[in-house]
Amino acid sequence: MRLVGSAITIAVAILGFAAIAQQTGTGTDQPPAGSPPPPTPPANGSQPQVDESALRYFASQGDTRRVNAEIARLRALYPNWTPPSDLSQLSGAAGGAAPDPLIERLWNLYREDRIAEVRATITERQTADPSWKPPEELVTALDMVEARRRLTNASDTGQWRTVLQVATESPGLLTCTNVDVMWRVAEAFARTDQPNRTRDVYTYLLQNCANPGERLATLQKALTLLPEPQVTALLQFERKTGETPDDFTSIRDELARRRVERASLDSKLTASAEDLAVVERMIQNTNEAGPVLILGWYNYHHGNPARALELFKTALDRDGGTKAAEGYAMALRALERLADAEAFAYEWRERAPENMKIYLDVATALLSQDPPPRLEPQVLARIVPVVTAQRFSDAAQALGWYSYNTEQIRTARDWFRTALGWKADDEASAYGLALTTQRLNDRAGFNAVVAQWRGRSQRIAELADGTNPAARRQPVAAPAVVAQVPAAQPAESTPPPVQPRPASSRVTVERVETEQTFTRTEANVRRRQSQARSTLGRSCAITRNPAGLTGDSALTRGWCLMEINRPMEAVAAFDQAIATGSGRTREEAAYGKSLAYLRKNMTSEAAVAAAEAPQTRERRVELGASILTQRALAAYRDGRYVETLLALTERARIVPEQNDLLLIRGWSYLKLGRYDDAAKVFRAVQQTGYSEEAAAGLNAIAEVTGQMRY
Repeated sequence: MRLVGSAITIAVAILGFAAIAQQTGTGTDQPPAGSPPPPTPPANGSQPQVDESALRYFASQGDTRRVNAEIARLRALYPNWTPPSDLSQLSGAAGGAAPDPLIERLWNLYREDRIAEVRATITERQTADPSWKPPEELVTALDMVEARRRLTNASDTGQWRTVLQVATESPGLLTCTNVDVMWRVAEAFARTDQPNRTRDVYTYLLQNCANPGERLATLQKALTLLPEPQVTALLQFERKTGETPDDFTSIRDELARRRVERASLDSKLTASAEDLAVVERMIQNTNEAGPVLILGWYNYHHGNPARALELFKTALDRDGGTKAAEGYAMALRALERLADAEAFAYEWRERAPENMKIYLDVATALLSQDPPPRLEPQVLARIVPVVTAQRFSDAAQALGWYSYNTEQIRTARDWFRTALGWKADDEASAYGLALTTQRLNDRAGFNAVVAQWRGRSQRIAELADGTNPAARRQPVAAPAVVAQVPAAQPAESTPPPVQPRPASSRVTVERVETEQTFTRTEANVRRRQSQARSTLGRSCAITRNPAGLTGDSALTRGWCLMEINRPMEAVAAFDQAIATGSGRTREEAAYGKSLAYLRKNMTSEAAVAAAEAPQTRERRVELGASILTQRALAAYRDGRYVETLLALTERARIVPEQNDLLLIRGWSYLKLGRYDDAAKVFRAVQQTGYSEEAAAGLNAIAEVTGQMRY
């Protein structure tokens, strides 16, 4: 193809063939409107008159690159022109005339890219001599330089329409001597949603331009702007022979890598063996993590997690970052190495949202195994704070089932409630809450769940009707040794727990149990018990079924049984009173039943019993304080110090906190490593008369911290 076709071809791509034809006639052999028309070739076929001043100047300077560029430009404008075979002939003017020093100076300024000075010098000369004209080739060269600058500036600032306008007005720019301009025009087409014209520009470059580096760069640019099928089609122009053959291997490899990458994200797509081999070769030839990650995800999504695990490990070693860590954890999970996956994912959980998500998913899967796994306490200590902070309902539900299946029923109930708090429409958590409240004889709680879910959950309805087998089935047997699940509550960031002076803390608990738990409650009911005992005498000691008794008789029997410390038999009597008695009798019986359960440390049952009949505000406060006291003490004995603090805090909202319970609070703070809080509590107690035990607590803090300021 003749170079004169360059400007025409690209101009056609810019304006459309119809517009070009309208401006130039119907032929494509003519230059577009606005460009200097080439002289009409002489009829006798002799050489046309061509301004070779620029060529002479560049030859005199020994500037071979510019000489070649000027020859190419002149050939494009004058197809019949032939450059001199001996470039030394160009050192003088045509016809032996000496070159004009001003012309030589103008070309010098042009060569130094001092375009403004060239324009100023021309204007100055024409002012002095209006008949003088600069060489046409110099004017054209100046126009091209200025047009190229405008086009480049427009491209750099994203003014794509301006790029195309300048290219249309200056088609002389669109030659292989200005490949960068051609690339910018191609990008302008792409940015204005004309990909086919972008392809046309690249096609022209590959068909006509010879520089191997520029040809390869053309395809590299095409990779960023064109659909892959169009890039693949451009590979047909690879020149495999000649002095400077092409090597488009890197382009083919990149296309293969992209195909594997797409298949790595979609299990329905399968990469060819050839493409997979290309990515394997990339892994061997570079130390980058990118190809390793692609192949790792491909293997993960195509059923080969073992190979994926190896690749993700390699990617981690190559600083593959959070994506490599995500893949490694997911591969461990796919291999059912859930404990390893949880430990690994925990370390990466805060690096990226995806890493947090995979940690929560892995933790949920770990807890959901059947039968429940034997988890170390530190594992649960890792999981619970993260689940709480992220409010992840699936993991909260899993903690509920794990607790349920390891016979931690109260904790399971708390986690199911928490899961529902985070996701109100979670039927599985509602079902778990129904099961646990039923197991704990929490009638009010169970009835509330049933009332809310009966119409939405068949199995909850069946549980309420007694037709669900789970109502009779025991949970999965717990492992021989199982870690206790912390209750559902915001986790506190604390140092490792300590074990200060266990004897002192045990004495404190014993004092609370013997001196304080029932003091107020028993004082208020002692009269009822005495009256019942005096009424029935020793007859209440005889075991009998309370069924058939009237409400008042059953109530009296219940108080009598409480007097002789047989609380569980008293419960049956109080139940009869609740079932058959008047409103006042039912209130008294519910009150007595709650006290009976409290004597057996059955706090949940006591709370349910208290709700079976309306109570006065004084009784509600009284029972609530007693129930929370027992819960705090039970949690403290079991080493559940956060639960202890929660129960004590709840109790302090309704009644003043006693000194002995304050000591329990202080020891709980100490065991959680909250030394400043513990010290404040112990000092407060010390000022009210419990100086010995408070001092023991302060000494324990000092021993642990090594600071005498406590």
